[in-house]
Amino acid sequence: MTNKLVFFGGGNMAEAIFSKLKNNPAFKIEIIQNNNERAQELSHNYPEFQIWQTLDSTLDKNDILIIAVKPQHAKEAINAIKEKIKDCIIISVMAGIPSQTIINWTGNERVIRTMPNTPASLGLGATAIYCPELVTDQEKAIIYSIFEAIGIIYPAKDESFVDKVLPVTSSTVAFIYYFIEGFINHAVEKYGFTATDARNLVNQTVMGSSAMITSNPNIAIEELRARVTSKKGTTEQGILTFETNGLHDIIAQAMDNCYNRALEMAKEFN
Repeated sequence: MTNKLVFFGGGNMAEAIFSKLKNNPAFKIEIIQNNNERAQELSHNYPEFQIWQTLDSTLDKNDILIIAVKPQHAKEAINAIKEKIKDCIIISVMAGIPSQTIINWTGNERVIRTMPNTPASLGLGATAIYCPELVTDQEKAIIYSIFEAIGIIYPAKDESFVDKVLPVTSSTVAFIYYFIEGFINHAVEKYGFTATDARNLVNQTVMGSSAMITSNPNIAIEELRARVTSKKGTTEQGILTFETNGLHDIIAQAMDNCYNRALEMAKEFN
C-alpha cells in the first residue's frame, strides 16, 4: 500500500526527511511550499515529487500531513487549510507547540508530535515521537518508518518527553558546536594552529570519540574517560579545571533553561 505523504512546508527539516524517502515506494510525496522561488527550486531538485503552492484537495483518513512550518507562523498557516485536514494523520515537527494546541486549531485529534534534529539531513538524526492512544499500531509503524529513514527514533512514553528531548538531542547540536568552537579558537589564538588545521583536528577527535562510544556500548562513558585520564597526567589537569569550574553544573543549567523556554513557548502558543 502506498501512503500519500504531504509536507506542509519545504524548509530544511522537511527536506531532510523527504530527501531520504524519495526512493521509498511506500510513499507518494507531495510538498506544499508557498514561496515561489523555493517551490521552483524543489521542483528542479525533486522532479519525482508534486510541488504545490497551496493545498487544494482534502486529505482523507489514510493520508499523512507533516507540518513543518516555523512555529511563529503555524497558527495562520494551519488556519488556511484546516477544513481540508480534519481526517488525516497530522505529524508536527515544530518545537514548542503542544498537540492540544494543534487539535484546537484543526479539529483533528490524530496529532503526532515529533522532535527531530539537524543531523537528520545526513541520516544521523535522533527523533522523539509521541503517538496518542488513538493511533493504531499499523499507523504507528508507518510513522516510525518515516523517521527511521533519517536516523534513530525515541518512542516517547508521554508527550512531555518531546519537550524534554530538546536539551538532550535538538539544541544539544548547537551546544556541542559551541564547545568545539572553544577548542578551535584557543588552538588558533594561543597555540598558533591555522583555523583549518584546528578545525580538522578537533573535528576528527570528536568523530573518533563518538565512534568509541558507539563501538563500546557496554562500557560506561565515565570508564572511557578514565581510560584516557592518567593519574597526574595532562588530561587529568584539564578535567580538574572543568570540575573546579563546575562544567557539569553549567551544562545542567543550560539544559534546564532550554527546556524551560520550551514550556514558555507552549504557553505562548496557547
